[in-house]
Amino acid sequence: MKNLLFGSIAIALFVFNANAQQKSEVTQKADFISASLITSYEKEVTEYKFLSLTELNEEAEQIIQEFNFDNFDNSKKRTCAITIEIKVEVTIGTTKGIVSGLIITNCSDATTATKKLKEMLLAAAMG
Repeated sequence: MKNLLFGSIAIALFVFNANAQQKSEVTQKADFISASLITSYEKEVTEYKFLSLTELNEEAEQIIQEFNFDNFDNSKKRTCAITIEIKVEVTIGTTKGIVSGLIITNCSDATTATKKLKEMLLAAAMG
């Protein structure tokens, strides 16, 4: 009787343990909703909104390249800084999520930094 009781408890524990370790596959993909690029430069904050992934890819780098950093002389170029924030909103099934990132970089590296930040956020958001 004692062996039967312990045997049934052991079997029950193995069954529950096996069920808990089953892999659940996530088959839902993330769908892009919108994105925004927020820049802060010389105390001026500007927000650009994008409603498609194509718009974000084509226009984000172009926006940063259009900044005019020429009004800094050589002695001030070392202190020239720009803050760039990108927010990406996606849905996965019925769940909505926002992935965002912020960088503060010098003016000469703004385009490269924006491109890297955008790629990292899209990879994280879209999976």
